[in-house]
Amino acid sequence: MGASMQVVETPLSDVVVKFRLRTPSDAKVREIAESISQVGLISPVVIDRNNILLAGYHRYLAYQQLGLDKIPSIVKDVDKSVSELVEIDENLKRNELNHIETADHILKREELLKELGLLYQRGDNQNNMSDEKLTIEDVAAGVGLSKRSYQKRKQISKLNPEVKDLLVETDWANCFEELVKLSAESDDIQILVCNLLISGKCRSWKQAFYQAKMEDFKLHRQEDLDFSFKERWGQYAKSMMKFNRVNDELKALCDLVNHDEDLRVKKGSLRFGETEIKLHQMNPEHARFAIDYFTNVGDLICDPFSGRGTTAFTALHLNRKFIGFTIDDKAYELTTDAIQKHIDVSDGDFELLKGCGCEMKDFEGEGRFVDAVFSSPPYYLKAEPYSTDPRDLCNMSIEDFDSKIDEMFKNLARVIKKSNYKEKIFHPVMMVIGTARDAENGIHDMQYSFQSLAKKHGFTLWDTMHVELNNPHLVCSIKRNYEFRFTHKSHETQLTWVLF
Repeated sequence: MGASMQVVETPLSDVVVKFRLRTPSDAKVREIAESISQVGLISPVVIDRNNILLAGYHRYLAYQQLGLDKIPSIVKDVDKSVSELVEIDENLKRNELNHIETADHILKREELLKELGLLYQRGDNQNNMSDEKLTIEDVAAGVGLSKRSYQKRKQISKLNPEVKDLLVETDWANCFEELVKLSAESDDIQILVCNLLISGKCRSWKQAFYQAKMEDFKLHRQEDLDFSFKERWGQYAKSMMKFNRVNDELKALCDLVNHDEDLRVKKGSLRFGETEIKLHQMNPEHARFAIDYFTNVGDLICDPFSGRGTTAFTALHLNRKFIGFTIDDKAYELTTDAIQKHIDVSDGDFELLKGCGCEMKDFEGEGRFVDAVFSSPPYYLKAEPYSTDPRDLCNMSIEDFDSKIDEMFKNLARVIKKSNYKEKIFHPVMMVIGTARDAENGIHDMQYSFQSLAKKHGFTLWDTMHVELNNPHLVCSIKRNYEFRFTHKSHETQLTWVLF
């Protein structure tokens, strides 16, 4: 490919602008025009033998702006592909492109290199390859990038064309990592994210990604309803309640965490190992009733033993706020991830803290800011082996267990808002507890311990509610229970305290 380096004066009206990959900068045109007015044109534009502009578009526009008739030009004898390469290289090296423009430039550059036979491709014999053939590493180095950085920038070019058009002239086009992430999503998700950003409905990429993905599954936050027992809860509130499981969106979200194999471990089996018995899963309908009946929309609900997140999911679903504690890293990760993906949570509505819910170290120095507590602590004597962590109450002796519950009530007495009987203002502390059998030592009744410890710290027992359990394995216990003269355990007890 020969090229003439002679500078000639070309009539500006003869210059042809045929193919552009870059939107010109008005500010840069003005800057160049000012420089030309003071010192003349330092670097001529480049055209081919057909007067097609190859390089110097901003200089060309500056000459137009100044009303000049002729422009100094270098004429190169090149074909169209090389002309485009010259233009692309100049833009990549000299102009400040956003990430979408950069991606399209380097993709087009690679395509042109392939057309010219200059790019090494899979199947080529490296030993017979001409010196002109370039590897991807060479191509990347040619624009000042590492291979990895080059490939990530090229990935952005895979964005949906509609998304490119909408974002290219916005500040969102300068967000590199987010654009790479967006390019890996389906077209539907890309368009949703894009529309959320440019419409202003989302102010951050993170929020837009979560909201777009929640289009497929989103837990709707229930609005406050007119007061009606039958319509609201399906039954009247009684001291003995039964909650059937409901396969709705709340349960589906709870199951995302509850059914994780790392959390809901096997504690036994039936039918010669064919049927596994998993850890007890709290019925979301019980949590739904307790939180809806005993608390108000907008209340901050605390769970000292967040476990697998049922209280958190239910509280947010019922338009309450949530703060809780967990010592389990996996439960923390799964719960926060599920809420971020499937619930539209405003800042301040949800906080899950890593730490002991009895010690409540994160609450040190806080006043009375908790509206209500709803929790289901572990049972005595590792009745449900949630973990092997020595900090887990299920792994403690009864004495150590009660000592931690004593500490919990001491801290709750400091942070729970006070109730007012005359004004009918109530801030309940609700605990779902039961009994544990200890062979010849008989039954250890958690109700007795919890009531004694709560009273020690000034709490008034306000309500008791027995909740019938749904145990599909009852038939397996009938013979054993008869032999030991046990009645089958078929309920838990929800104790409710207030602090006046």
